[in-house]
Amino acid sequence: MNWFFIALGAPILWALVNHADKYLLSKYFKGNNVGALVIFSTIVAIVIAPILYIVSPDVFDVSARDISLLIVSGVLYSIAILFYLYALEDGETSVVAPLFQLIPVFSFFLAYILLGEVINGRQALGIIAVIAGSLIISLDPKKKFSVKKKILLYMILASLSIALYEIFFKIAALDVGFAVSSFWQYIGVSLVGVFLFLFIKPYRNQFLKMIKAKPVFMIIFNGASEMVTIVGNLLVNFAVLLAPVVLVLAVTNLQPIFVFLIGIILSLFFPKIGKEDMSRRSIIQKSLSIVIIIFGSYLIY
Repeated sequence: MNWFFIALGAPILWALVNHADKYLLSKYFKGNNVGALVIFSTIVAIVIAPILYIVSPDVFDVSARDISLLIVSGVLYSIAILFYLYALEDGETSVVAPLFQLIPVFSFFLAYILLGEVINGRQALGIIAVIAGSLIISLDPKKKFSVKKKILLYMILASLSIALYEIFFKIAALDVGFAVSSFWQYIGVSLVGVFLFLFIKPYRNQFLKMIKAKPVFMIIFNGASEMVTIVGNLLVNFAVLLAPVVLVLAVTNLQPIFVFLIGIILSLFFPKIGKEDMSRRSIIQKSLSIVIIIFGSYLIY
């Protein structure tokens, strides 16, 4: 299968998770719950690692260098989640989400330095178009766009961590394969979750409080949400083995389109779960951005 369509599956899945998380946070969570969400996001990886081991039992036939790179990759992913949630806690989604467009910028330079990857002018134009379209669809025309220095710093660190996480994964995975690399990467993610639970008391208390509130619902709902997120992550990881990292990460920037389209479906048929701004100005703004993003995707593909 073409790398483009593999990578395209990730933003579709992540868009579903965005709406699920929004529903969960608005209905069941109020106040500071960053620690609980981070621990849940990382501990779920403990379930994934044994599955990957069953798929590829030769996970220990790997050099110490590759294991280290992959564990660091998993740690970087967890750090990105942490910084993103802290940014979201201090700022509005319409301000925070567009800053993820920094990821392809970082990956462009880092992939060139660490992997020697080069893209052509047409692909570069496509990346710029996708970033521009994603920014347009993410911004709220009714509000002035301004970014606090702290939020900007959080998102710079989150975006840099994600770019490095994918590049480190690719460096090792080209040597040892996809399943083995994913196993060690999720070991790194799991270690972060265990560390936060054992040694960061406020995070542990938030996590336990979340579980006690509605144990069955929280475990099933959050577990399903995280599993969908992980499938999206695995699709991206596989795609970066087939194409330059910057191109794959540019495709993931199509996520705002799917967030918008799913939002329309929820507004029309399931308004209690989610609502999308259906005003004329919003529809024109987002339709224009979709056209720009599709044009950019065509150039990349």
